[in-house]
Amino acid sequence: MVSYGAESLLDERLPNFVRHKVASFEWRERPVAAAKLYPELTNRLFRALHRVHFELGPGFLHQVYRRATMAELEHQGLNYEYVKQVPVYYEGHCLGLQPARLICVEDKVLLATVALRQTDKATQAQLKARLKHLDLQLGLLANFNGTTLQIAVIRT
Repeated sequence: MVSYGAESLLDERLPNFVRHKVASFEWRERPVAAAKLYPELTNRLFRALHRVHFELGPGFLHQVYRRATMAELEHQGLNYEYVKQVPVYYEGHCLGLQPARLICVEDKVLLATVALRQTDKATQAQLKARLKHLDLQLGLLANFNGTTLQIAVIRT
């Protein structure tokens, strides 16, 4: 009886120059800009997001990327809170809770992970509104949909 495991089939189909190579994640630290808000934390978040995209690639639903991002933040020792709902106020009156599904990192940065064909101004405006309601100054909108991770920096 012959066993055809996935590895043996994969080895037979790959060309010699690729067959025994293993992809690894390498991050090049970006220079810290003095004018940037929370530069060290932002660089760590960019690293975490790129690592998640490297490991998973495109093709999953946004909740998969959100869960993987939270796991990576935990792995990197960053404190975060999963924000499921945001209170909405109008002239001092609480109108209710709005579903949010965001990650607040180190009580400084609001992180939204999405898997959309493309993010538009409305998506960015929604994150900006959430920043204001949570009294935060910096947000990152990470779109995992394509072969290249897209990160938009949103400030209030």
